[in-house]
Amino acid sequence: LSIPSVALLTTAGPGSIQRTTAEYLRMSQTTEEMLVKELEDFQPHREAVDRLNEKYGLDIGLLPNMQPIGKLDVLKWSAITLVTTCEDLLDPMTPNVAEVYTKEGAIFEAVGLLLDQAGARRAAGHKFEASGGASKPATKHAGGEVD
Repeated sequence: LSIPSVALLTTAGPGSIQRTTAEYLRMSQTTEEMLVKELEDFQPHREAVDRLNEKYGLDIGLLPNMQPIGKLDVLKWSAITLVTTCEDLLDPMTPNVAEVYTKEGAIFEAVGLLLDQAGARRAAGHKFEASGGASKPATKHAGGEVD
């Protein structure tokens, strides 16, 4: 669509994705090789990727976020990625992941915590409280009171 975007990464930075992926594979008793084989061999996946690429003129591969494993492919399309931690707490990237992000032009900026101010409203309205059997958006202020 050629619309500039800013990504928001709410983890300990791009290096954390590799660690998360490795933990997910371990918990699933799956290896990287097993996952690659499944993605390459599963015909419905192959067909879905082909349909998306053909219909929208995309260049999505069969191995999302796996070249190298733990690299988020979508971050290359953002003008910048804001990371909600500070530089000192970023998980380190492996050299191969850092190299790919650099080649793709991905830019990361550690901005620290994004905290609400008293009276702030959230666009998604995901704070809810029960009221008479119905749910309504609720805003909890720094002092603890809820609207």
